[in-house]
Amino acid sequence: MMNRIYRTLLLCTLVGCSSCGRDGVYVPLPLDVSAEVGSVRTRADDIHASDYDKREFVAGDIIRIAKTGASSGVNYKRTATGAWTPVDEATPMTTTGGEKFTATFPSDFNGILSDQRTATNFWKSNQLSAAATAQGNRASFTFVPVACKITVIIIYEANNDAQGTTLTGKGLCSGNQSQDESILLLQTNGSDNKLRHTYAGIFSPGAALPYTITVKASTFDATGKSYVENDTGLTLKAGTEYQYTFTATSELILNSVVVKDFAKDPDWNGTDNEENAGNAT
Repeated sequence: MMNRIYRTLLLCTLVGCSSCGRDGVYVPLPLDVSAEVGSVRTRADDIHASDYDKREFVAGDIIRIAKTGASSGVNYKRTATGAWTPVDEATPMTTTGGEKFTATFPSDFNGILSDQRTATNFWKSNQLSAAATAQGNRASFTFVPVACKITVIIIYEANNDAQGTTLTGKGLCSGNQSQDESILLLQTNGSDNKLRHTYAGIFSPGAALPYTITVKASTFDATGKSYVENDTGLTLKAGTEYQYTFTATSELILNSVVVKDFAKDPDWNGTDNEENAGNAT
């Protein structure tokens, strides 16, 4: 009877200590993961139409977790119950506690794409990352955007068919400021709205100013109309959105530039912490 009680107490002691094994040796345990998106809402036409501008994790999402400084990692998938489990349950990430981890989403992120005209390509370009230190065998990740976001709003005097908007400059995808690059932006308004066109895109905070916004629409000639952003006081920062609002007649007239936390799309009804960079003068 005493042996049974002793074994029970010993087992409870080992379970209560996340990684303490026999003779004080620390035994790696499977990493228990929680993950959420911080400061980021939804929408609707290809596979990622409802989450191209990632606001929350849903069942089936996959994140990649690695020990900080390591090149290899383990993919974790969100279940219908909200738990995160290793995609390969036979080889989970392990920890002895106190270790630092980094996590990325999408798990197969491979760079910012130059053609973001589809929701899926925007989604692929929109990398989120997080870091956490394991408390026992648990790591809690809060993901934030790694790149910048640009939003372009054009308000027309008469109905216009949208024909695309492009961002051009140095290092927009790669962050290499010696390289000319361009990004085709995603149209986020419904095609039935011909008086207000909205576009969004992801670009690198390592890009250099100036960059150029070129808008094409049926009211303009074939080359479209452009605005060059060369404000030397504008700082490009990860997790920041740069929102441009224009009025369009036969020309493209800048109304305002708003700099704010990488957040909600222009149709969002909530409030943001934002800084108005002022009206064009």
